Amino acid sequence: MSDEEKTCCGGHHHHEGEDHHCCGGHHHQGEEDRCCCGHNHEGGAESPMAHDVPLPPPTLTTLASQIATQAMVSMGVFPNPGTGKSEFYFHQASHLIDTIDLLIKKTEGNRTEDETRTLTGVLSELQMLFVAAQNEKSRRDSEAAKS
Repeated sequence: MSDEEKTCCGGHHHHEGEDHHCCGGHHHQGEEDRCCCGHNHEGGAESPMAHDVPLPPPTLTTLASQIATQAMVSMGVFPNPGTGKSEFYFHQASHLIDTIDLLIKKTEGNRTEDETRTLTGVLSELQMLFVAAQNEKSRRDSEAAKS
């Protein structure tokens, strides 16, 4: 990702300083009740997948963002869309992080500088989040054991 622009899952571009949330219902500045698909999902109405909306062409950056989002859900960073709760699935998260690493290795020599920067940045961030998520789960388990 460049310093000026970030791409979230689905390929929507966010500019520096723009209010946004990744995964699920993307909310953007001035569009509080509207997600990237352009539909209003206020009050738990239809999901973003309820309509077959056109998507931008697939890119390596978009693929990495989608995998990273899944990994973050698996680490409890984002709530599980099915349950609405932050849950920890470390085997899934580890597999998804390894998938990003595989993408880096298998696309060596075929990436732009921007793609390389994005993939290595995503991998590094996910690895740090993995450690933080494990620490958070240990903390929660410890607190639960005390009560």
